[in-house]
Amino acid sequence: MKPFMFQHAQDVWPEGETLLHVYVTPGDQDRELAALVTRAQSVLRDFPITCVQDRWLHLTVDQITDEVGAGITPAARDALVEELGKRLADVEPFDIMIGSLESYGTGVIADVHPDGPLNDLHVTVRAAIQAVRGPAATRYPTKVPHLTIGYAADECDSDQVQRKLRNGVRPGHAPMRVDAVHLVDVTADARAKTITWDHVATIPLGAGR
Repeated sequence: MKPFMFQHAQDVWPEGETLLHVYVTPGDQDRELAALVTRAQSVLRDFPITCVQDRWLHLTVDQITDEVGAGITPAARDALVEELGKRLADVEPFDIMIGSLESYGTGVIADVHPDGPLNDLHVTVRAAIQAVRGPAATRYPTKVPHLTIGYAADECDSDQVQRKLRNGVRPGHAPMRVDAVHLVDVTADARAKTITWDHVATIPLGAGR
């Protein structure tokens, strides 16, 4: 395992800049997931891995790539929120399963399944972003859905991390409800290996039904 590098589209995240993202985040109802994350955090204390604090846990749906956060005006943000609201009004809330936990090249993630509903959500969100800002705004690589548990801050043995996670985090799965997405202005600290954000808007699925 080697240190994680935050990404802007397919490049390195520009130092000192924020980037708009669309995230899915756990809610108060996801208590089993909260317990799973707590168990994982306890295991990872033995490794140079910076765990994501509970309030910053997220699944990335998409990143707006044509401009840094400071360059996207309030009016432009409002246009994104309006378009997302229109398109997500027809997307019904759904449930996913988080887990198992996986040690990989630059950190620890939790797999997500089934893929279908999240992939469909990504397609809908990406179409909304393109409708407002064009294709240059969606150059972030499409990835297999996952929930990041921690970012590697230094080199360590991925196999050893995986063994500890498999033996120490039981059960290794938990449900999560997806009933909204969040437009957020994200700060990445490359040295501290942390993600934080300022909340811009919550867009409910199914028009909040």
